[in-house]
Amino acid sequence: MKLDVLLVPVDFSDVTQSVYEAAADLAGRLGSKVVLLKVTEPEIDYVGMAPPQAMMSADETMTKAAESALTAGAEYFVKRSLQVETLHLVGPVLTTILDETNRSGAGMIVLGSHGHGAIYSLLVGSIAEGVIRHSSVPVLVVPVLRAPQKTAP
Repeated sequence: MKLDVLLVPVDFSDVTQSVYEAAADLAGRLGSKVVLLKVTEPEIDYVGMAPPQAMMSADETMTKAAESALTAGAEYFVKRSLQVETLHLVGPVLTTILDETNRSGAGMIVLGSHGHGAIYSLLVGSIAEGVIRHSSVPVLVVPVLRAPQKTAP
């Protein structure tokens, strides 16, 4: 199987390291380039609530933090001699991931799931679930690893 590009959307949560590991393993086995993607939801503008300089400062801080985290993530793949590209895009998370899949020519998406449970997914939804439902390419969902809970004797 030959996949030239793996799209790896990340949110820098607890599952991100496991996503990196899965993506690196696949990319190494398949000879794929990794595209690390961070999508930031656009902030709602409250006209007149904050001076424009404050809004720009918050946006710049968020962008710098995302780009710094992406650079650190890219180093993980570079240390494994894998080709990696980083992208930080602003937009609706689900549609931006799907659009970037098509734009980059990705043959697979590797992303994490937070495992909030059925009620949360029903009320709030899940990016992973949306990607699975609407993706035109295979999707590997990496679950968050939780320590086993101890049971009472």
